[in-house]
Amino acid sequence: MTPKASPPEPIAWPARILKSATTRRILLVVASFVFALSLIEFPALINVLDYRVILGENFAWWPANNRNDPELIHIRRPYVHFSGETRGGGITAGFRIPQSDMTFYRWDVKCDHNGFRNDVDLKSADIIVIGDSMVEGLTVPTPELTTSLLAQLQGKVVANLGQSAYGPQQELVVLKRYGLPLHPRNIIWMFSESTDLNDVVYYDRVMNNPPDFLHAFWARSFTKIAWVELFHGSKKDGAVRAGVFEASDSKPVTAYFITRSLPLTKQNLGAIDETAQIIAEAHRLSAAQGARLIFVFVPDKFRILHEFCKFSEESECRYWPMNDMPVRVEKAVRSISPDIGYLDLTSKLVDTARTGVLPYYSDDEHWSPVGHKVAAEAINSYLLSMENQ
Repeated sequence: MTPKASPPEPIAWPARILKSATTRRILLVVASFVFALSLIEFPALINVLDYRVILGENFAWWPANNRNDPELIHIRRPYVHFSGETRGGGITAGFRIPQSDMTFYRWDVKCDHNGFRNDVDLKSADIIVIGDSMVEGLTVPTPELTTSLLAQLQGKVVANLGQSAYGPQQELVVLKRYGLPLHPRNIIWMFSESTDLNDVVYYDRVMNNPPDFLHAFWARSFTKIAWVELFHGSKKDGAVRAGVFEASDSKPVTAYFITRSLPLTKQNLGAIDETAQIIAEAHRLSAAQGARLIFVFVPDKFRILHEFCKFSEESECRYWPMNDMPVRVEKAVRSISPDIGYLDLTSKLVDTARTGVLPYYSDDEHWSPVGHKVAAEAINSYLLSMENQ
């Protein structure tokens, strides 16, 4: 009797799926996609390309011109020269505004051997100006910068030691590493109300938890930028951050505000105390070299313009309170030493706005050339008054 043939063993369902022509095609597509994405991401992985520069929002080009620094986090590359143009300021990163309200920006920035915005390498300077993007002024032509105008008014050499996104801790490093070796007589320390307290907190967090390789790669990766653009690209109507400013030519200008005016928090107050400690150290180092430190308070845009703007019902700006940061910062700095100079630019900028002239860009938080001129003239007057004492 012929034995019965055993029935074929059933193929397990994973094997059946893998043998499917449809599945193979899907896997091929997925593998091709992963391979293509790997090719795209490889330049970012080895840090030769930053997709924020290509695909990011306006003014996202600056990371490509920086190098990492263990104390400063970042600093411009030596002798870097970058230029370009764009339409729309910082408000367009998170809000929709009409094309007609967008400023057209052009920049042509040249840096010295230390990565600061000076046309020539300086071995000495009568005055150094330390600060963040308000000092560096990337979208302002070099002749119209505060430092350039101050040099003309004083008839002296002025070094621009401003660096975008710096806070007080980084500025102290700049003073030690780059400022004091220039042997200045006067050190102008510009404190930005809109960002510096947050920068204090950010710097401490980064120093306590330095970003690892994967975090740094993710920040510049194509995948992250594409994800943000595709799935988080919806923006609010800019009207919620707007007010109408009556310009001197009787033509209303819509002014947009990025930085919200809020009551000071416990964290803010702690940052003021930490800033005071930094300024005390800066004063000690400056005095030891025979230089005078002058602290300059740079108010934010809303503090200057709010009383000259009309806010619609949909604008949340009409409910923003005015905090007492200028008073607290001045008290903290003056308590260190009477030898520290103190200048608050608020009144000069308010006077300019009162005449119907905007000292800030309408769609950005930074000074326009008008603001730089106001700052230069105010600092010059302060320095002259000191000489007459």
